[in-house]
Amino acid sequence: MKRRLRDWAPLVGLWLVVTAYYVFVISAGTFKTWHVWSAFYDAQAQALLNGHLYLPEPPSRTLLSLADPLNIANMPHWRWDHALYGGHLHMYWGLVPAFIAAAVKALVHPAGVPDNSLTFAFCVIRLVAGTLLIRAVARAASPRPPRWAVALAMVVFALANPTPYTLARAGIYEAAIMGGAAFILAGLYLGHRALTARGALAATAWLATASLSFGLAGGSRLSLIPAVAALAMLAGLWRWRQARRLHADGKQHALAPGLAALLPAGAIGVGLLITNYLRFGSLFEFGHSYTMTFPYFVGSLRFLAPDVFAYGIAPPDFTCWFPYVSAPWNTIRVSTPGWLPLNWPADHFSIEPSIGLLVATPFVALAGIAGVVAIGRARITSASLSAIGWINWLSVALVVWVLGAVPMWILNVTTMRYQQDFASALLLLAIVGGWRLLAAPQSRRGRLAMAWIYGGLAVVTIVAGVLLGFTGYFKHFDQHNPALMRALVAKLSFCR
Repeated sequence: MKRRLRDWAPLVGLWLVVTAYYVFVISAGTFKTWHVWSAFYDAQAQALLNGHLYLPEPPSRTLLSLADPLNIANMPHWRWDHALYGGHLHMYWGLVPAFIAAAVKALVHPAGVPDNSLTFAFCVIRLVAGTLLIRAVARAASPRPPRWAVALAMVVFALANPTPYTLARAGIYEAAIMGGAAFILAGLYLGHRALTARGALAATAWLATASLSFGLAGGSRLSLIPAVAALAMLAGLWRWRQARRLHADGKQHALAPGLAALLPAGAIGVGLLITNYLRFGSLFEFGHSYTMTFPYFVGSLRFLAPDVFAYGIAPPDFTCWFPYVSAPWNTIRVSTPGWLPLNWPADHFSIEPSIGLLVATPFVALAGIAGVVAIGRARITSASLSAIGWINWLSVALVVWVLGAVPMWILNVTTMRYQQDFASALLLLAIVGGWRLLAAPQSRRGRLAMAWIYGGLAVVTIVAGVLLGFTGYFKHFDQHNPALMRALVAKLSFCR
């Protein structure tokens, strides 16, 4: 018992410290008052408790009287970011967080569950699932990474941008995105448990919970549905291959992994389609066709270069005033270096802030470096292809997650929060790749140099993430705790 306590104490301590930091950010340093940016999910939760899928708020009479209410010319009469259909207002975000909020309202907190509470909860779930996965990878790795490297990796994962930045404006957008990231990470960890379980029954149970978590991710962040479907199938395939290797008569074990991997996620998917039909009269209409918002999202390869710039290398604004680094609005186009032949399409919506991951989260560079090194050393043989372990599955799963975000890289809109759709996957790839790079050098000097690179990138990433947490989209601390911000600026600025 004491051994287990000693084993869990550092990790639980990290969770408590980071959670306290999350509270610090979301409350703008007050630890008591959480500014409510929006309460969309709470409204939808109340609608569910009232027995219907449309929102309780009725559309205005003026809006309903218009011949073409969704025409952009009628924008002054819109209920912004709502979908209008059948004389009712609806949400166009995934409904899973709304069902969670409805359960909380019914059982625990009838007063309401604003979107910042859901965002915070999803950030904590992401923290717990991600660090558990990191610890599991470290314990299964050969050779094992140094303990300091594992601990530092967990801190990087917890504090790297854009997570603190996301908490500094925890609205409906952030709640949906963080729900997707949190449940995917939970699914990856549960998938690991399925592939390391000793008994077939236990493995099937873990696989079913992983599938359920993947389904919840897609039901929270609708753009992740293709990726989570692929992840559920991938987990089932790996477990099936594992069962075949463990049992000569693999036929009797072939059905269970497939059902466990597909049924829970599939059930949530079917539920989403049914709610679509009940709300909008079509199985595949999530409400986007009836949404009152701007811009209209368009995907095209001509947006690829601007999006890669925005999410990859777009620079921040630096100043000598605390917090030294920020992401102002409407500066991405003018921040493009003159030597970069980048053509910004006129219909690319690039007003919102964004800083490239390689700039604000440079630790992710280790993912690319490790990938190049691994490809250079690869020797593909029949033996290596047959020796499939769960770590290989994790690497493939993380790549699938990153590729699932490709639609965001060809969208005519860029904004910092969209990085959450793939940043966690890149961080985990960088962590695993960084450990391999630490073990790669043969000489003591080479290992020491790699340790300094790993540690330096980690520290810069942590510091940048924390500093950006003081700003957010709308200067969160300046607006909601100006006294604290003035004190920090006075004490920590280099300008005098």
